[in-house]
Amino acid sequence: MKRLSVLFTALAIIIASASCNADGGVQPSMDNAVIIFFSATGNTERVAQELAAITEAHIAEIEPAEPYSDTDLDYRDDSSRASLENSNPAARPAILPLSEDISGYDTIFLGFPIWFGDMPKIIYTFLDEYDLSGKTIAPFCTSGSSGISRAEENIRAMESNATVLAGARISNRESLKS
Repeated sequence: MKRLSVLFTALAIIIASASCNADGGVQPSMDNAVIIFFSATGNTERVAQELAAITEAHIAEIEPAEPYSDTDLDYRDDSSRASLENSNPAARPAILPLSEDISGYDTIFLGFPIWFGDMPKIIYTFLDEYDLSGKTIAPFCTSGSSGISRAEENIRAMESNATVLAGARISNRESLKS
């Protein structure tokens, strides 16, 4: 648990230390950060809330227009909604507008569970619908076993005009609190 606290403290230091770049321009800082997350079962929401308490950043949830049911999330069923979305590269589940206007934030902590080794398609929808150009994106995920590297690569590919930091993976059993 202390390891996670240290991990997010280090992430905050990295962002804060990037406040000035070599040419004197201002870079994103913790003073202007928002946590945006999607959570289908509550694990990522718990981590996002803990991160908000640590960073004092604003928080906004990515909500599906059609909420996921337990049946939708049955990964063992190839006909479940999550499985069908995952198998369709063009899938973009509709989302509700965020509760927070993120246009003025420089740093976006982006949280999500790992589904099928990647971020859920609803995160692809978010990245398609919101302009994150010029922002710093700090991804974090919850997962029982899979890492975040594939999601990081996909975020970088989709947000080529943003700075995407190395992501953090939090086990579903871990907490950010020390």
